Amino acid sequence: MNETDLAASIERLMARVDYYLHCELDEEYDHDRPDTARRLLEAALRQELIRASAVGVVSSVAGSRHPTTMGGDDGG
Repeated sequence: MNETDLAASIERLMARVDYYLHCELDEEYDHDRPDTARRLLEAALRQELIRASAVGVVSSVAGSRHPTTMGGDDGG
């Protein structure tokens, strides 16, 4: 995961954290929906972790298929 992907992931999560905190703490916000906000936050965390894991798997597979790591012909 590169810096741009990481920053985007953090931004998405922080938006959910902000919403959750507003639902829990802000008197003028959706006090009747903190459970919904919590579920959305949990889902967002799971989604970002799955995305990061998938990026890691794809990166490791791509790295293992790189010609220099496959013991290619050394010409000798």
